Amino acid sequence: MLRILVTYDTSDGQTEKVAHHVARQIERRGQVARLVNLDSPNDKLEIGDFDASLIIGAVHGGQHSQHLTEFVRSSKQSIERTPNAFLSVSLSAASHETTDKLDAEAFMQEFERETGWTPQYSMQVAGALHERQFGWFQRTIVRVLLKQRNIVPEPSGETELTNWPALDDFVRMFVEQVTSSTAHTS
Repeated sequence: MLRILVTYDTSDGQTEKVAHHVARQIERRGQVARLVNLDSPNDKLEIGDFDASLIIGAVHGGQHSQHLTEFVRSSKQSIERTPNAFLSVSLSAASHETTDKLDAEAFMQEFERETGWTPQYSMQVAGALHERQFGWFQRTIVRVLLKQRNIVPEPSGETELTNWPALDDFVRMFVEQVTSSTAHTS
């Protein structure tokens, strides 16, 4: 059994939901997942103790958090020693608009530039909208933007945009690649 580190940084909770889902998918494939929230104290987090790393971060205001950026920058050498992947969670990833897709790609490229890390595997993951956290004006603007992009918001205000089957396919591919690469080095 391989040990795969799943680290994440979240602010609204969707990235945490994605991280837990990813960890469950890894374990369903017979491997061990260690889930670590970067906001929790991790005195003894040794990336080198794992066979692979999967890092998940949310985009807010067009960028990933400084906390995540600093973690990856300081851990880059350890991350690069084993198979690794990055999941970037954003609302832009949910859009079918070319400009939004380009924005999502630009967020990932900027993160790579800021950290100096180019993940071996990466995926843009659509996030979620939690409109209850918005005031009337912000909620109105979000509704207009969603309508322009042909996205129908949930009446509850909790609009889930994550494509779970696509995420499952990515995790399956990553676990297969990790399993294959470690079999060749053993």
